[in-house]
Amino acid sequence: MSDRSWRVFFVVVALIVLTGVVYSLIQSSTSFKELMSDQVYDTEKISYIRIEKMGSPYDDENNVEITDPATIDRIINSFSNAKLWKTENYGRGTEYMIWVNVEYTPFAIYFTEPDIIKISPNRRLHKKYSWSYRMVNGYDKSIIEDLFKEE
Repeated sequence: MSDRSWRVFFVVVALIVLTGVVYSLIQSSTSFKELMSDQVYDTEKISYIRIEKMGSPYDDENNVEITDPATIDRIINSFSNAKLWKTENYGRGTEYMIWVNVEYTPFAIYFTEPDIIKISPNRRLHKKYSWSYRMVNGYDKSIIEDLFKEE
């Protein structure tokens, strides 16, 4: 092969690799709103949210059930602004399992302080649901913590 042919070959290979990297980066980022738009499109259809502070699942002090529509709306809206980035790391803080019951179809949000989230819908629609994410725009965890202080 001539010198020119090698250059064309390397440019084509570089473009293929660059396309793969860009595609991977695009797939690694999402938002809670994008991921859950088919599950939580209307907070009025959520009958309750149950939050369990992990560690002692049978202890009533570590479980909170919310049926108040205003509080449900506040919790879902606080997550809906979260920008998510795929991560392999796990949080080292307190873990919460948040059950959201939408029209008798529950799904779970696993939240580990300070900023790791994993969403498990009733049915797996996309591989993005099996990933853990870091909330990159900062999440106000006091919304959940305050619920346990009120008890």
